[in-house]
Amino acid sequence: MLAVLFLSTFMALLDSSVVTVALPAIQRSLGGPLSNLQWVLDGYTVALATVMLTTGTLGDRFGRKRVFLAGLAVFTIASACCAFAPGIGWLIAARILQGAAGSVLIPGGLSLMAQAYPDPGRRARVLGVWGMVGALAFVAGPLVGGPLTDAFGWPSIFLINLPLGALALGFGLRSLRESADPEHASLDPLGQVLAIAWTGLLVYAVIEAGHSGWSATGVLVCLPGAMACLAAFVWVESRSVRPMLPLSLFSNGRFAAITVASFVLGAGSYGSFFLLSLYLQTVRGVSATGAGVRFLPLVLASSVFSLLAGRWGGRVLVLGYGLTGLALLACATITASTPYPVVAVLFAALGAGMGLALGPTNLAALAAVPRERSGVASATVNTARQTGTALGIAVLGAVVAAAGDFVGGLHISFVIAGTMTLAITVVLTLGPRRGTASGDRAVHEDGPRG
Repeated sequence: MLAVLFLSTFMALLDSSVVTVALPAIQRSLGGPLSNLQWVLDGYTVALATVMLTTGTLGDRFGRKRVFLAGLAVFTIASACCAFAPGIGWLIAARILQGAAGSVLIPGGLSLMAQAYPDPGRRARVLGVWGMVGALAFVAGPLVGGPLTDAFGWPSIFLINLPLGALALGFGLRSLRESADPEHASLDPLGQVLAIAWTGLLVYAVIEAGHSGWSATGVLVCLPGAMACLAAFVWVESRSVRPMLPLSLFSNGRFAAITVASFVLGAGSYGSFFLLSLYLQTVRGVSATGAGVRFLPLVLASSVFSLLAGRWGGRVLVLGYGLTGLALLACATITASTPYPVVAVLFAALGAGMGLALGPTNLAALAAVPRERSGVASATVNTARQTGTALGIAVLGAVVAAAGDFVGGLHISFVIAGTMTLAITVVLTLGPRRGTASGDRAVHEDGPRG
């Protein structure tokens, strides 16, 4: 069971980053400006983030195994569509479908593990390994994608999912156990449409502003539209008898703080990952394989400290965010001539912080809510991180594009990312250690409404 869940999570998160080192090759093959390349990444992450809330609820309602395996099948098919895309528009469309299917795998896997391991101690250890797998998948993307792109071309980074997906499906049919809590889950199509609308419009507006300026027509139309859709989303969810996102969850102070922290982790560290890959290839002039190899300190540190975080538990949550913030600020000092050993140390520090932060963030979110809300809780906290990743890529990429000088824009972006991460570290340090009494009561009393 764990092999199936870990492999599926690995595939979904690997495809968030494996594309980064292949972007120059994709541009040479399919054409298109930098904004299109950002959408090859953000099309996936926006779909991954916005559909995740619904897929978490679908699993709770119709059966976690059934929904999980359906998502895995669609993800595998969408990967083939990416590999054979004849143009950049087709590739972006296939990436959106792939992200929507991937949105089933992450909260679905977490929820299945939460059901299989009700004991908090064992659950913490399993989630520690899951965190290591997730962190390894994301940061190993360049390490895997570089050699594949150089040796077999960029389509190979998607074709690799076909045998892995088939293997996971075969074993998943036999090993996963079905479970559902339909009385605690609900469908909310209007809320889902509004969630997709405000996130997509906001990301488009930010990317467009970075290339055409904030006075561009697309920005002036999409930015207010995004704000209107966000306000409508909150209004619909607050008045719905059975909302997709029960806002009562956020009356729990601890859960609210963890969700915001997950968003910042995505925007700061995972958003910066896109820029680091471009820095290695465009500023330092290394190949896709060379970029992947140079990410090795980050990969190893993230993997090791993710595993340690499973043993240490929530005690290292604040340490992980603090170390990540400091490492991001330190990355603002790198230039084209910075010796690689210095860059490697910064990569290792960033990887260690990300490894210490990811697993405990998910564990803290699950610990803050009742067991029957595990699906929506895991979906919410992972949606926050993926939404942060999409907006981080858009905002930080726009800063670099607006700066004119890549290295100068890179420095500004890392200062922004590091400051945000350190700010949320202070919130986690001073905020509630557990859910507030009223918040816990609200979550428990929400019952079938949520």
